[in-house]
Amino acid sequence: MESPLINLALLEALKSEKFSDEIDLFLPFIAVTILELGMPTVQASDIQSKLGELFGFRPPISAIRVLMTRAKNKTLLIRENHAYIPCAEKIHEWSNGYSKKKEDLEVSLGSLKNAFVEFTSERFQKDLTLPEAESLIFQFIEENVSATVSRRAYSKAELENSIKNTNHIIASFISHIHKKEPVLLEHFGRCVKGMLLANYLYFADKRTTKKTFEKISVYLDSPLVIGLLGFNGPLNKQANEEFVDLLLSLKIKVCIFDKTLEEIERLLSAWKNDISRKSFGRFNTKTLELLRSQGYDEARLDTEIKTLHRTIENKGISVIIGFAAKERFQCDEGALEQAIAENFKKDKNLEHDTVCISRIHNMREGRYIRELSENFSVFVTRNTGLAKFANGFFSRNNYSSPIPVVVSEQWMTIMFWLKNPDITSKLATDQVVATAYSLLYTDDKFWEAFLDRLDSIKKRGDISEEDFVLVRWDSDLLRMVQDVSVEVGDDFSEEDVFDIVDGIKRKYLLDSKQAMADLERQQAEEIQRLQILAQAELTSEREARDAARAEKDSIVLRHKALENRVRKFSRFVARCVSTPICLTLIAFLIIASIQSLPAGVLPQLLQDPELLERFKLSAATISITFITTAIWGISSWVFGLDVKKLNRLMEDWLTNRVLALFMGKPGI
Repeated sequence: MESPLINLALLEALKSEKFSDEIDLFLPFIAVTILELGMPTVQASDIQSKLGELFGFRPPISAIRVLMTRAKNKTLLIRENHAYIPCAEKIHEWSNGYSKKKEDLEVSLGSLKNAFVEFTSERFQKDLTLPEAESLIFQFIEENVSATVSRRAYSKAELENSIKNTNHIIASFISHIHKKEPVLLEHFGRCVKGMLLANYLYFADKRTTKKTFEKISVYLDSPLVIGLLGFNGPLNKQANEEFVDLLLSLKIKVCIFDKTLEEIERLLSAWKNDISRKSFGRFNTKTLELLRSQGYDEARLDTEIKTLHRTIENKGISVIIGFAAKERFQCDEGALEQAIAENFKKDKNLEHDTVCISRIHNMREGRYIRELSENFSVFVTRNTGLAKFANGFFSRNNYSSPIPVVVSEQWMTIMFWLKNPDITSKLATDQVVATAYSLLYTDDKFWEAFLDRLDSIKKRGDISEEDFVLVRWDSDLLRMVQDVSVEVGDDFSEEDVFDIVDGIKRKYLLDSKQAMADLERQQAEEIQRLQILAQAELTSEREARDAARAEKDSIVLRHKALENRVRKFSRFVARCVSTPICLTLIAFLIIASIQSLPAGVLPQLLQDPELLERFKLSAATISITFITTAIWGISSWVFGLDVKKLNRLMEDWLTNRVLALFMGKPGI
């Protein structure tokens, strides 16, 4: 196959946008295949072979016949005398721009492959050819999307042992484009959806046109529920939520057995106990990091355990308590456990998987389940190996079914992803991205080989206890181990181990320097902030003082203006009082003086009897007048008390009185 990625992407790009059901999606492939055949009549076997040549997958003849029947109904084919004759006009119409789309995909997927080659060279110092890059990407998609167990359309990538951990390289690349290259992730997503379409024709029930499936009961495996609860990271949680939402939207009953609830409770209890004892040896490194980052402690995990049942049910999942097995249909659980044990490590407890799978088999009562419209239960797991060995056991014991007892998450996605496009538009890509991240965080054989070598070095005393603790629980250790495993596989030398230890110590040294620099920067920023704040306060105080001074000056000016007005008024009043008094005293003094003179001395004018009688003063008045004049004169001589000074005193007294009266009013 010249370019498997382009063929996969074409499956996605060519599918019809308008369709009555899923089968219509494949008519463009049939149209292109018939067009490329260039034969006057076509048979199912011809189309099957050409599909394999053009798109890299060979659906069963039964699926081809269904597609040909639909093509006949859409007038792409005309049937005469048991032969199918292509209708050229309809064939061109349904080919859906095959040549142009192929050219566009060659460009976009070329950029994806080139980016992978550059990433591998920069990150891992490994050189890949474009065919090797394409082969690795395709292999990863096939292994994590395809549900075919025995059949592969393409051979696996062969890199001549130059890369010992290809999964880590491709998973790192997917993580990279997910974070930083959304356009490349879109190109990658087309290939993922193309693989789903290719698998759909192998597995999907093409006779069922239903849009809801109330008769189906899906029982989830523990890891799916744990991921749904968020304990495998946000990406895994998102993919699992989309998966469950798809099932629920199709009215499929989503359940777990009480054994599954118990297993999850035991896992959370083990985490709680290990955290309370500060014993972290059994933890997956990334699980421990996730729990710490999200603030999980003993108390919070205890709360999670107590509310676990309700939490699961709130996600639309029913918890089935108890099970009454029908003895007639009960399988040999001991033999079943031995069969699935081939897929696990020797110390793995298989009670949960054995009991759950046995119950599903018992519920089927030996019925042969052929179509999705039937009433049946199925156990869904992420572990494709578990599905393979469990279904193999039942096949050897005279029970097999087109819809097996145990299916993978991929199988369920293939079966139902086209039933609700609104929900599943991102499901396939999100599942593969979540798988990539899980591979980055998985404790695998490379990790175990490294820990064995690290423990042996510690026992010899070649690494201190302080350095061991520093390295063993570092959040970047797993990534660094996997990076090295790309070159050495699981054959870690002591030099490799010391390089990793030194790398982590350098990281802590750099982190410490960065922390010090950050602290100094924060202190400088704080000092600058305080200086700016102090300057602002000083400016504010200065402005306040200036405003107060201006207000004070304004008040003083208003006070002076008022005082001037009041003083003028007081001066006027004082003069109005003193002037008549002085004039009266002077008049009395003159009259008294005239009366005291002898009659012959007075001028003729003043000797008029009537006039003298009119201005005649009494002796008392004359006496008072002279006494007052005398006192005034003495006071003026001794104290300088003259009329002017009395005027000023009266003016000041009256001014102070009036001002005192006004000063109590606001605004004065």
